[in-house]
Amino acid sequence: MESLDRATAWLLGKVGTSPDTALAGATPYLRLFASAAGGCMLADEGLAASRLNGGADVGGRVALARFFAENIAVQAGGLETTVTEGAESVSDAALRGAA
Repeated sequence: MESLDRATAWLLGKVGTSPDTALAGATPYLRLFASAAGGCMLADEGLAASRLNGGADVGGRVALARFFAENIAVQAGGLETTVTEGAESVSDAALRGAA
């Protein structure tokens, strides 16, 4: 969530003054947003399941949330960096005809 907060603030700061720079970070921003949203939903589901006294696959839901946190959500820092620092490489590739 902290990476998403910082990336959001950065994009909002750039969109008015340097829209091309902000747009260059749009795709990794969406991946970061999806990762944060998915992690929050899975954490809520795992917490809700752990509060129930049976009927739900508590272990499975908690394990899924843990897997997501340890394997998917850890990418947030890298995605934040790509959002905030990747514009130059996108622009360079577009100028050279690679995009």
